[in-house]
Amino acid sequence: MVSSSSRTGPAEGLISLARELRAQGLDARFAADTVRAGENLGEHLAHAGVPWETRLRLSRKVRPADVLHDAARLTAWAREGRYDVFHAAFAHDHMLALWAARRSKSRELRLVRAAQRAVDVTPGALRQRLWALRRSDGVVVHAASYREALLRLGLDPRRVAHLSPGVDARWFSPGTSVEQRAQWGVPADARVAGIVARMKPERGHRVLLLAWAAVERTLPRVWLVLVGRGEDEPQLRALARQLNLERVLFGGYARGPALLEAYRALDVAVWLREGNDGGCRGVLEAMACGLPVVAGNEGAPAELVGETGRVVQASDPASIASALGALLDDAPLSRALGGAARERAVQFTPRRAADATLAFWRSVRELPRISG
Repeated sequence: MVSSSSRTGPAEGLISLARELRAQGLDARFAADTVRAGENLGEHLAHAGVPWETRLRLSRKVRPADVLHDAARLTAWAREGRYDVFHAAFAHDHMLALWAARRSKSRELRLVRAAQRAVDVTPGALRQRLWALRRSDGVVVHAASYREALLRLGLDPRRVAHLSPGVDARWFSPGTSVEQRAQWGVPADARVAGIVARMKPERGHRVLLLAWAAVERTLPRVWLVLVGRGEDEPQLRALARQLNLERVLFGGYARGPALLEAYRALDVAVWLREGNDGGCRGVLEAMACGLPVVAGNEGAPAELVGETGRVVQASDPASIASALGALLDDAPLSRALGGAARERAVQFTPRRAADATLAFWRSVRELPRISG
């Protein structure tokens, strides 16, 4: 369950998980926001062969009627034994599932929360977040450091799993895209860095532009491309003008083949901060395309990159500029790191992610139920 109408972010990872589990014979289903218009989510699910549980509304606009409807529906399913596991991606889904689990008093149902972001592994105001996590049968995190944080808060180690995301390395693969560079207006022989992420204040685009000002002053024929869209785009464009940046492009939103071409037009990828999907699959996508990644030092990105890129202080323009400058100025080094990144990324298969998730679900079912 994910209370979002977007096909990206946590939804994309959950759809991949459901597809892999269904290939193993499990009846895995997907539920998302059916109140707000989405991005062809139904079409995407149909292509993946994953049923959409449309009888849930899961709208985070928190209209009382929607909340009561979903609570009643989930409670009825729990009592009927329709599902063995409720896997909740966001706090809204989590609280609904907690309510249903407690009301149903089902002995078989297990509730698992995917704690997506750094904030999700903190106690929260009045410790309400910790209260909810402690009443879950299992918690999934995407970074080893987040698991350690939850263990320090007193959660049972048997009930907290660090599970990395998966990437389709057959699709996301190395290549070049002269055509994409031409569309961007970037010279074929230029060195290009890029960030592929939603433009939100917390994603690190602003500090990246501050860092780029130093890179642009130091190195000729280097370009930065911001691929994506979002509410912070006008402010980012204004900041680029304020800093007099001459080699920064806004590449627009890309998905499917266009996303692959965008990665293939880069020499270096940047991923500073996690979004709603703490798994940060975009890091693995870039690595699978043979790109070294300049990764922020918080959460999953640094752990995914390992020694195949550069880990920086996500809030420090000087640290980011130094890493970008070194990789853009040394093509042999960046190619070698990109090759190592590809070798590492191919290990993170969707099947591996699904097998690890299923193994955790089964281990949780062997433990006493605590969500009721």
